[in-house]
Amino acid sequence: MGARVDGDRMIIDTAGFIHWPHDRIRGAMVSASQVAEIERHAPEVYLLLEQLDVEIAMPSEESLQRIAVIAAETGDLGGLSPVDLEVLALGLDYNREIATDDHRVQNVAEANNMAWRSVSGSGIRTKWRWKLRCLGCRREWQDSELEDGEICSDCGSRVRLVRS
Repeated sequence: MGARVDGDRMIIDTAGFIHWPHDRIRGAMVSASQVAEIERHAPEVYLLLEQLDVEIAMPSEESLQRIAVIAAETGDLGGLSPVDLEVLALGLDYNREIATDDHRVQNVAEANNMAWRSVSGSGIRTKWRWKLRCLGCRREWQDSELEDGEICSDCGSRVRLVRS
């Protein structure tokens, strides 16, 4: 978890808008698609976005692609929403710290040496890698077309995502 790197505009995921007081949110940056999440989960803050000088931005396509590659390498891609990917890509584009409680977002940020901080907890302590494991025969896949909850072709049991 690194120090702030560029000015005072931290990129804050939706958890920050739910848990932090207004003075901590002031001057933050968010992704354009995140605004609907903020309206849904923190409507009182949504109404104040302009007064709190929250900057709404769109990440570059290059950063979105780079983040998707990194998330695929760590095994986090399937568990990240489009908003999560945009938040990470903004951190990459603007070289700014990301405030999030999402361990997958923290993990991808850590894997790319991006500065991040936890909103309300301690956050991850080490980088995680994920793999799929069959609950029946225990077969494992590191990089696979399978997704969590699908069926193992060897024994017919469910496949689950686990930390490796």
